[in-house]
Amino acid sequence: MIFIPAVSGGSQSINEKVELIHIKDLKPAVYMDIREVLSSYTKILSTDMVNRPVVVDENTKVVLEGYETFYALDLLSVEKIPVIKVNLYNIKLISLQPNLNPVTAKSIIDAGVKGPKLPPKSFKVLVEIPEINVSLKDLLPSPEKDVRVLKVYNSVLELLYKGWPTPLVKLNSLSNDKRSVWAKLEGYNPLSNSVKDRIGWSMLMDALDRGELMEILYEATSTNTGIALTSIANTLGIKAKLFIPKTIQKVSDIYLKVLGAEIVRLPVGLTVEAIDQVNSEAKEHKAMHLNQFENDANLKVHLKYTAKELDEQLLSVGLKPTVIIGGLGTSGHMSAISIYFKNKYGDSVKIVGVQPAPNEVIPGIRRIETGMKWFHWTSFDEIVDVTQREAVEAAINIARSEGLLIGLSAGAVVHAFTKISRDGGVYVLVFPDTGYKYAEQFENYFANLQKK
Repeated sequence: MIFIPAVSGGSQSINEKVELIHIKDLKPAVYMDIREVLSSYTKILSTDMVNRPVVVDENTKVVLEGYETFYALDLLSVEKIPVIKVNLYNIKLISLQPNLNPVTAKSIIDAGVKGPKLPPKSFKVLVEIPEINVSLKDLLPSPEKDVRVLKVYNSVLELLYKGWPTPLVKLNSLSNDKRSVWAKLEGYNPLSNSVKDRIGWSMLMDALDRGELMEILYEATSTNTGIALTSIANTLGIKAKLFIPKTIQKVSDIYLKVLGAEIVRLPVGLTVEAIDQVNSEAKEHKAMHLNQFENDANLKVHLKYTAKELDEQLLSVGLKPTVIIGGLGTSGHMSAISIYFKNKYGDSVKIVGVQPAPNEVIPGIRRIETGMKWFHWTSFDEIVDVTQREAVEAAINIARSEGLLIGLSAGAVVHAFTKISRDGGVYVLVFPDTGYKYAEQFENYFANLQKK
């Protein structure tokens, strides 16, 4: 427990005892837009300090004030949060919903304990919040003393999120005495064997948390997000209807039908081109459209897990990245990685995005001008164009030198590395999935070789 002096003046005078409370015991009553949380997230990350405690109700542990801090620390995967406890019924409460039902103490407690959560800035409690200085390190969980754990899970969802972090492996064929190259293997996610398991889980859990889950979901997908969403939806008793561009490999339909999804092929070249149609049909049929391209739960899961995992994995072997390279699809995982590493390490870490060359199609990634929400929230040092042939050949090279069968967007990342790499430094390549879904593209490549 941290003791601080009494605060007087303002609307409330209290003798604060700032306690470190387990985050799982706290109950947020309000949800927040990720943009309002990012400033607190980046400040804490860059300073390694928390300067303001969170105010909670002493009886229920429902969060009353300090939501920016609460959600920022949640994204930073802390175990404990510095809090001040007050009695909600003994302090002044102001409702900030003039056109809706006024917020009461009871409605705040109900929102925190039972849900659904209230909209952002629904209310304010008049309590003086003191300045504190608590190190982020003191709030994080203790590292596992024994990494040899027996992998037993109580559900498929636990298999997913308790299986993180995904592996980080050194690619010796690309490394030398001065340069080490590491691959983040997102293909180890168990459902879609791709990075999209993370956002599928995050978007559905966010909808569940908000009380917005419906009996059927509609989504535009190029395969992986569809598999992830359908798999998780099956565990929740929800149906999935998926809209897939005509350019995507036909085997995707088979995998998705096995899972029970309804498949609609659309005459478009890119997944993002189907968004308006999917949104319209979802509204017409009262279905849930999560929309991976706009849903901030996409970015949040990568801020909270993917980026932090990567940092901790590198630190465990005494390294800091020089360059991180990854493909741009929704832009979720690479934007989160950029936000995290740029704020923690500054410009000493270079972030490189990979997109298809003009008039090229590489499943899972697309060009920036097709529209990317989170890409514009942060900074990238370089963007590299790659053709599908270059991506396929790079994937084949990795298969034959490292024994890893990687997907085409991962192959594009490898080719981008070969274009920009120098002799020195620590390079991290984010491999979004495995190569098993892309037999048609590999087959076409080999067939074209035989014709020559």
